[in-house]
Amino acid sequence: MHTIKCNRPCSVASSRAKNLPTHFKLGALPILHSAETALHSAREHGSAPHTRRCGVVRCASEAPAGPHTTVPHHTEVAVLGGRLVVRPITAGEIQAAGVVLTRAFAGSSEAVSLKEVLQDLETQGGAGGAAAATGCFLVARLYPSTSSSGASGSSNVQLPPGQDSRLVATASVSLSAQDMLVRRLPPPNPPPAAAAYISNMAVDPKFRRQGIARALLAACEEVARGAGLREASLHVREADSAARALYDSSGYTVVVKDSWVDTMRHNIRPRLLMKRTL
Repeated sequence: MHTIKCNRPCSVASSRAKNLPTHFKLGALPILHSAETALHSAREHGSAPHTRRCGVVRCASEAPAGPHTTVPHHTEVAVLGGRLVVRPITAGEIQAAGVVLTRAFAGSSEAVSLKEVLQDLETQGGAGGAAAATGCFLVARLYPSTSSSGASGSSNVQLPPGQDSRLVATASVSLSAQDMLVRRLPPPNPPPAAAAYISNMAVDPKFRRQGIARALLAACEEVARGAGLREASLHVREADSAARALYDSSGYTVVVKDSWVDTMRHNIRPRLLMKRTL
């Protein structure tokens, strides 16, 4: 993937996104993060990092009462570069999150324009940055460790003006088959209706090899548990062996693979549907 600097001006070109089918828009992007991040995490972190849960918050500002209305307010975990905080997106973070997603997918068959991503994030986020009652869009912010050595690179983290942290990763957690992100998926091999569905997981390549992908995955699973769900599922490209290694080591197993006919019919790369019991 390409280097991402979230604090630069967001001037990403539209390129091919206008001609992409609907399922290439934000809700259908497969699990994505740096292959090197995934491989390093799988090798260096045999289990999910210790996570602290801090309170609960509604996924939507006006979500009705029910089994899918509360998620952990935020999770915190120590990573190589400092302290990582994962929580639902706020309105003020939509631009930075859009840049992470857009540049992460740039040059791939899933490329979309920044304008489209921002529109979808606004739709998901709504007033106050809450997601729909059926799911949450999460962001991960890195608070650099002031005592870190230059070897880890954390002491050279460029922070946005006036901020003490940087948005370095995103992920979506759908808590219902009726969630917009699930409904946008290509028809073949949908996720189990009773399982949480994880997608739009993108890590800024400048912060790879710090355990962020694994920490973000664990936070997504905590959201599912907080909503009362007992399974999590995701799609991953079949060719992405490094990402598959991360999910294998996190307890995910392959449920089904896209057939050659499906990939041709729906113009998609071959994917694997994976799931795990929480």
